[in-house]
Formats: sequence, C-alpha cells, structure tokens
Amino acid sequence: MDCNSVQQHAGSAIDGFLAKDVENEFQAHLERCRPCRQEVALEKLSKQLVRRYVSLIPTPRSIQTLILSALHQEYNVAGSPDDSWITRVSRFRVLIPALAGGAVAAAFFLMVGTPSDRALRMSAHTAENDIIRQSFETFALLKSGQLVPSMVSSVPESVGGFFQRSSLQFGVQIPNIRGSDWCGGTASDNKGVQQAHLLYKLGDEWLYVCEMSDDDAISGTQLSLPPAAKIALTRSGWYTDPMHPNCNVVAWKKDEVVCVAVSTMEKERLLALLSPPTNLPRQF
Repeated sequence: MDCNSVQQHAGSAIDGFLAKDVENEFQAHLERCRPCRQEVALEKLSKQLVRRYVSLIPTPRSIQTLILSALHQEYNVAGSPDDSWITRVSRFRVLIPALAGGAVAAAFFLMVGTPSDRALRMSAHTAENDIIRQSFETFALLKSGQLVPSMVSSVPESVGGFFQRSSLQFGVQIPNIRGSDWCGGTASDNKGVQQAHLLYKLGDEWLYVCEMSDDDAISGTQLSLPPAAKIALTRSGWYTDPMHPNCNVVAWKKDEVVCVAVSTMEKERLLALLSPPTNLPRQF
C-alpha cells in the first residue's frame, strides 16, 4: 500500500471499517512512513474533536414552527393569479434555502457554544498525562531544588555531550540561550517514554525545556497535548499557550522532536530567545 492508498483508506481505518487484509497493509505502511502516520493521527484527532464537541440535536420547536409558517404563507401566495409560474417557483426556491441556512446556523451555534468556550476546550491542559501540565510540575521541582539536574555547565556544548552519552533515542535540541548563567540537563524514561529536561538560569529568570520524540508527543498514548497544540505543531511547528497567564508556554517541533518551554519571563522575551533564525537550537 502506498501513501495515496493510505490517504484514501484513512477515514475507514479510523472508523474501524477496513477489511482485515487491507487493515494489515494499512498499519504496515504507517509503521514505516512517518508522514502518513502523522497525517492519520491528525485526522483521527479531528474526528475525535467532532464527536466530543459536536452532537446531533433536534431542530428547536420555534424553528420548526417558523419554517412551517413560512411554507404555509408561500403556499397561499403561490395561489395568487397575479404571479406567473416562474415567479412562484423562483420565490419558493430562494426562500427554503434561506430558512434552512438559518436553522443550520442556529443549530451549529447551540452545538459548539461560544468562541471562548471552544478555545478553552481546545487549549486545556488538565489531564494527568498532559505534557504542558507535567512541564509546569517539573519546572516547580527544579526551581525549588527538589529535583537536581544530572549535569550543570556554563557551556551548552557540555550539556549536549551529556545527552549524547545518554540512552535517549532522539536527538536532543539544545537552545543557545543568550545571557544564561548556566544550563543543566537530565534524562528520564517513564514506561518507555524517553524525555530530556533542560534548565536555564538567567539572572532572576528561569527557563525549563522538556523534550521528547514527536511520535510520543503527537501520536502516542502515554502522553497527551491539547488538541490546539497538536494541530499547530503538525501544521506550523510552533504553539503558544493562550490559557496560561502571560502565555509564557511555548512549544515547537523540529527534526522529529517536540519541545515544550516553560518560563518565568514574559512571552515576548521567551519567543525572542527561542525563535529562529536568531537562535536555532543545536541537536545532540
């Protein structure tokens, strides 16, 4: 099965409608093709969001009454001898789509709620295995000294060398943070999910970066990210958290690695330190 066939069968595969032999070929292709795997994961996420937040509801009684009343009036007007048959038909054909469109718009508004509600659901990071939530918790432990980096150095290359000697199966990104006093690093493996942890001290400010493979962050089941973050990282490679005060959470995806940065500094300064081309993270 090639990439085009995978795209054609993606919807049926997600819904569980593929024949067994086709399903086997489909999964075999996903195992060896990362782009298709990520596209299918994104489509699966989209379907899950639709099922979660958009439900079928009956047409409100008021809208039903409005449509029936309009049809009744149109029927009466259509019987007037002053109207030609083409005028009556044209009026009827224009009226019904307009009413139907209004009903659909009203129903959609009722189903999905207000824009602020949708933004909150798309960006919430309250799950126990949510990467942003875990990053905040790890950040607090590092700042308080309850968690100590395995390696600390004023030279980022030294921390990069530490990760090269570790057993991590992905290339760790080492942001070159200008003006940092020192950088610390440690690695972890929790139930087969490997992560790299970096901590920077910049005067009175702190910056923590958690890194993992994009398969674990976007397609895996052990960790989770808000739907808005997954979509943004897959499409643009960057995401800023709109729900946290000052938006001082930034995530990016580069070279099959997802990084989540949490900081005490304001969003503008954080983005200036992390964004290319002024600061391209080096991979180790």
